[in-house]
Amino acid sequence: MKKAILIIWISIISVLFLSIIFSWLIVNSNTFGAKDHLYKKYPNLEKKFSRNLFNSKSLINNLENDYNVKFLPKTQFTNIDFKKIKINFKPHFKEPKSHTFFLELLENDIWIIDKEANIFKTNLEIANKIYQDEALELEKIQSNLSEIKILDTHLNKDDLYIYFIDELNDCRTINISVAKISDDILKFKKIFDSNECQKNDIQIGRIISYEHQNEPGLLVATNFYIRDEPKKYTSQDDKSDFGKILFIDFKNFNKIVFSKGHRAPQGLYVEGDLVLSTEHGPKGGDEINKILFGKNYGWPIASYGDYYIHKDSTSSDLYSDKPYYKKNHKLLGFEEPIYAFIPAIGISEIIKLPNNFSNHFIDNFIVTSLNGYSIFRIKFDDKYSRVIYSEKIFIGKRIRDIKYHYKSKTILLALEYDGEIGMLTK
Repeated sequence: MKKAILIIWISIISVLFLSIIFSWLIVNSNTFGAKDHLYKKYPNLEKKFSRNLFNSKSLINNLENDYNVKFLPKTQFTNIDFKKIKINFKPHFKEPKSHTFFLELLENDIWIIDKEANIFKTNLEIANKIYQDEALELEKIQSNLSEIKILDTHLNKDDLYIYFIDELNDCRTINISVAKISDDILKFKKIFDSNECQKNDIQIGRIISYEHQNEPGLLVATNFYIRDEPKKYTSQDDKSDFGKILFIDFKNFNKIVFSKGHRAPQGLYVEGDLVLSTEHGPKGGDEINKILFGKNYGWPIASYGDYYIHKDSTSSDLYSDKPYYKKNHKLLGFEEPIYAFIPAIGISEIIKLPNNFSNHFIDNFIVTSLNGYSIFRIKFDDKYSRVIYSEKIFIGKRIRDIKYHYKSKTILLALEYDGEIGMLTK
């Protein structure tokens, strides 16, 4: 009897195991269009299917989702079409690339600059005609740039700015070069070199045009990346360029510290005197900040996140009863964030949507995320002192950059790693 029961259990387990393997093969090979159908219905599966395959709770959560969560084309109040366009990078590289890239728009042209300073161009009308099983062909633009690590790009009229890292003998510096895009071959000229050596990895940063005290120039967000050693950060050191937002004037390319106390600013938005930044916190505590000249934003003293591996814990998932960072910025003389994401979303860029995009999206901003695989539709109060509401819209990909094409009312997303452009239209 016991032998018969054992045989039955072995048979059940074998059938279940083979069913799981067969289902996995069908979905991942897209046999009979199963992958497209399943991911369209349950988009969370695209990022979690493999790692949560044997986690029934996670799988159920992905199928059922949270209460009242909408998935594209549905949002809370309107429908938005989402189209992913595969970029054909293969003709340009002998070896596979990770396809981290940035977007710039000039009229109907889409400029694509990858993290290794390869520059490409295509057209929005061409992109709109690409079908799901096709790939977007790119025109490669010649330049005098060698292979460097790009942190950000910025197009101001016909000037293309490249924000990048120079590395020599384990010394990393932040730099900015500019070229006229009207030239057949882009001839970049360096206009800024921090000359400050950073031995650790410099991962992120942003640049954007800004006028400070009637002087046109650039705001430059810098980071100083040491994941679990906050005491080594230079964010509070006025003599250091790192952990700051700098202003560099166009006249003499002189720099000043615009604000300090930053950990890892990843996004910048400017409208007149208004400056908003998005910033990575430590374990939790990604921030949206209103940036004011001369102000201090508290890192590495104050944060709504916590230490990755707490000194009083034996695991990165355990915490001491006493937070590592101070939780009240204002009491210490620092600026409070407008909003802090807990848990962190891997925050990236921020833009403002024009009001004609949708009657339901009036005075709305879009904040993008990397590990969150989502965009967040956000409305601030009229003083930009708090967030009135936030709607999470799941995309299913890491989003490195975002731009808005005004004529076609299209939101463009740089979907990294898979090398795709996301297009959101109402």
